[in-house]
Amino acid sequence: MNTGNKPKPPVLLVHGMWATSAMLAELKTAFEEQGYDVEALTLPFHQEKSTYGKAEKARLARASLQDYVDFIISRVKSAAAPPILVGHSMGGLLAQLVAARVPCAKLVLLSSAAPGGINGWSWSMIRTLGRNLFLFPLWRRVTELRAGNIRYGIANTQSAAIQEQILALATYESGMATFQIGIGGMLPGGFSRVDAQAVRCPVLVIGGNKDRITPFRIQRRIAAMYGAQAQLVQIPGACHWVVGGTNFPAVCAELFGWLDGTGA
Repeated sequence: MNTGNKPKPPVLLVHGMWATSAMLAELKTAFEEQGYDVEALTLPFHQEKSTYGKAEKARLARASLQDYVDFIISRVKSAAAPPILVGHSMGGLLAQLVAARVPCAKLVLLSSAAPGGINGWSWSMIRTLGRNLFLFPLWRRVTELRAGNIRYGIANTQSAAIQEQILALATYESGMATFQIGIGGMLPGGFSRVDAQAVRCPVLVIGGNKDRITPFRIQRRIAAMYGAQAQLVQIPGACHWVVGGTNFPAVCAELFGWLDGTGA
């Protein structure tokens, strides 16, 4: 698609934990309505929850952030041009790790998980993860969201209907990746650490002031990593679920204003 005589870059969307590309349907539609060619990725070993058997769970449990990053890099390299890479939650962390290794046109981080070296722990994050934190060994198990996790920490400002929709779409997540983001992220040399100087494209960081699993202080720290090349936006009243639902129009206004060069 074109804006005037200048083609728009392709867009790659990266979902967060416990998700597939289906979680990003509203975001994908919003980009398409703006004239972008969009691909919503589903990360390796992620599938509809009801289709998992013992072998599929075991395979997912061992999946690492490295596996996810390698997969996304392969999609970036196969794109027609350096893409706009958009990541939500864990997808925001993955997008940063990818952009540090391959060229991207722009980087959009929506309620991003904390890169290694930024303390992502809080009581509200611990409460959101709930019983997942007590799985042992975590790196050999799968984690999952329950209705209470979603109501409290993922979609706490969304309607009951949207919370139920998220639960219906939620799937399992790798315990290894969960470990790498959480505990492993605080270890020196952990894979979740981002080389911010290697990210050469403009960066937009969006978060909500009611986010309980990746609080806005994390988004502020992420933006600070990138200095003048980053723009930080807070969405008042928004929870972690900024890829649809109640506050999505405000998110889109900031996102597409920035992409069009008309944002603040």
